[in-house]
Amino acid sequence: MTSPDEQDFGVIEPADLPTDFEAFFSRHKNEFLRVAGARTRNPHDADEVLMEAALVMYRKWERILAHPNPVALAHRILESTDVDFYRRRARTADREVSYGHLTYADVPTADDLLLLRGHDDLDRALAELDQRAPLQANCVRLRYLAELDFAEIATRLDITPNAAKANVHLGVKNLNRLIGLPDPGKGKS
Repeated sequence: MTSPDEQDFGVIEPADLPTDFEAFFSRHKNEFLRVAGARTRNPHDADEVLMEAALVMYRKWERILAHPNPVALAHRILESTDVDFYRRRARTADREVSYGHLTYADVPTADDLLLLRGHDDLDRALAELDQRAPLQANCVRLRYLAELDFAEIATRLDITPNAAKANVHLGVKNLNRLIGLPDPGKGKS
């Protein structure tokens, strides 16, 4: 039997991507990654979601180019890929290894859990806002988690900049209410 060093696994050459797709993806990759990271709250999952979305975008590149707003369609593909990622994860949850079979380094520590504690209320409120007013939730994510301005949000979601601004304002107001914070617009009486 040959050793792994001697085996020929073959070299996989990178695919020749259309230059316009490469330029588009390179220009928007960090933005897509921030959006995926805001939804998954895990950089490794966000990267996986982004790579799966990139594959779908590549397969549908001609359709994306023909769309009146290619960036908005790419964001929809990213959002759908994120949903598919979690659906696939839920289907395979029963086949995963329990913590008892993992090494000590793989088990999350109390510090890891305490670090995530601050996001719990916000995550629940964003999930509820996503159910009640998905456009507001998307606008808030793009504004504060992806750090886009109102014009960029409008482009991504195919709405006007004023609509983006209004949805961010209403989304933040609704998040404050869902989390249980006082309305910042009301003074003390």
